[in-house]
Formats: sequence, structure tokens, C-alpha cells
Amino acid sequence: MTRYLLLLLVALSVACHKDTSVGPANLLFQRWQLLQSKRIGDTAWVVHDTDGVYDTEYRQNGALVYRRDGVVLPQQCCAPTHFRGKGKEITYTTVTSCPYALCAGTILPATIQKLTPDLLELNDGIYIMQYQSVQ
Repeated sequence: MTRYLLLLLVALSVACHKDTSVGPANLLFQRWQLLQSKRIGDTAWVVHDTDGVYDTEYRQNGALVYRRDGVVLPQQCCAPTHFRGKGKEITYTTVTSCPYALCAGTILPATIQKLTPDLLELNDGIYIMQYQSVQ
């Protein structure tokens, strides 16, 4: 009887444990190109076709680096320059301000929904965005 009780307690503790991580954290630290996005609740994905290959690099020191066709871009108006990650949560910080742009509240924190060597899926509460790894 005590054996079954012990097994039940172990099963309950495993079932109640919430894992706050998605994939190994170091998978985030690479270059990511936006592939597609959709508004939460929608079923259709929007594919992003741009005038070049744009990517964002997440560095271990919390810096964000933006590139177009492999060339590092100067900081863009209202774009975050740094981020903080904790478990599945990413908070973007240090937004570049510009004299003629209102940037307040434009960058939402995101939750990592999927993280593999080739796919990053972020949810900011409004959109789900899928990124592919840039090799």
C-alpha cells in the first residue's frame, strides 16, 4: 500500500511541475530571420517577403544585432538594442529613440513557444512570429 502511495505522490509531483524553459537556452543565441507571422486566433500565416534578407542576432551578453544581406545595420528608430531572457520570457530593453518618432510602448515582451536549432516561435500576445535560423 505504501508503495502505491509513494508512486502516486511521485506521479502527482511530476504532473504538477511546470517547466519554464523551452529547449536549451543557448539555442536562442544565433541569427534569426522572420519567416511568417499570424495574428493570434487567425489560421492563415502571412509570409514576409522583403527587399533583402533581414535577420536579428540574439547575443549571450543581451545585445541585439540587426543585419540586411549579412551587413550590420545602424540602430533603427524604436528598435530595441538589448533583451533580457528568463525561462520562456524575453523582455526587450534599451530602445533606440529618434527625434520625430514616438516609441513608447511599441515593443512588447515575448514568450518563446518553440525553440529548436532551426525554428524560433515567439508570441507577444498579439502575434505569433516564426523565425528560421540563418546559417
